[in-house]
Amino acid sequence: MKCFSRRVLGRLYVLVTLFCASFLILQGVRHSPWYSQRLYRTLLSGSEPEQRHAASALAQIGAQDQLLRALQAENAQARDMAQRGLEYLWFNSAGSRAYQLLADAYAASTEDQPQQALILLNELTSRFPKFAEGWNRRASVHWQLGDYAQSQADCERALALNPQHYGAWQGIGLCQLQNGDVAGACQSLRAALKILPHNHATQVSLRRCEELLRSCPPALRNVRRDDLI
Repeated sequence: MKCFSRRVLGRLYVLVTLFCASFLILQGVRHSPWYSQRLYRTLLSGSEPEQRHAASALAQIGAQDQLLRALQAENAQARDMAQRGLEYLWFNSAGSRAYQLLADAYAASTEDQPQQALILLNELTSRFPKFAEGWNRRASVHWQLGDYAQSQADCERALALNPQHYGAWQGIGLCQLQNGDVAGACQSLRAALKILPHNHATQVSLRRCEELLRSCPPALRNVRRDDLI
């Protein structure tokens, strides 16, 4: 009986060891450059379900570089999937509690409760100071409240943490326009388009901003956001 038990335990040990080894190999493959490149190629040229799966998988493994590269693609569907994957990655980068605060603040701001949103975002940026999306969202609420200087400062905090955050570059551009710095706004919008080159709204804003820079004297370059979008 003891011999039988030892044999059973030995087999269980072998099975557990094999399972653990297989799991580690699978995890290693999923985080390898080969796997992320394979997903990237699928994102660019696969069918719609394959592209959706590839973007989701790239987000899950934190493959920001591949998702950013896909934003440059000629395939509009690939760009859209990549942007969704990238924003999922950014929104969830600080964990579930940070995401919940972000979601609650977004809900408050869309329900025309910017002060409540600001309270939540102050808590978020205090508890998770390295969460770029928290600063970017707070910048949006400060813009909503008309505090353009603080909005720009929060965008700059977001960019210090994530230089590829095209939304923060767009936000800085709009704040600079509001404050009359049209040349600076052009530079910020160009930075946003370098990351997100096919974004129509930013293209239009930059084009109008460049026209303004060419045609207006400095004293007349302070325009409202609604004039540009």
